[in-house]
Amino acid sequence: MQEEYSGRLLEDGHLFIPKDIINKLKIDKGSRLRVTVKVERKTEKEKILAYAGLLSDLTEEEVKRFDESTKRRTFFGERKVEI
Repeated sequence: MQEEYSGRLLEDGHLFIPKDIINKLKIDKGSRLRVTVKVERKTEKEKILAYAGLLSDLTEEEVKRFDESTKRRTFFGERKVEI
């Protein structure tokens, strides 16, 4: 079985697994688990403002190309192709 959830690293170095996930997957002490860890970092306000500043100087044509590129990239993430 498999389940995805957001957790946290405890001060003693252990990973926190919510009780409902433990019950749902029927995890017992000594159960062997395979864990993939992805660290979620908060976006810093300064970085967001810097990107906004970069985009504010674009011409109308550059904004159009940027928007089209962004839209095409979302298709790749969804495994869709539009030609």
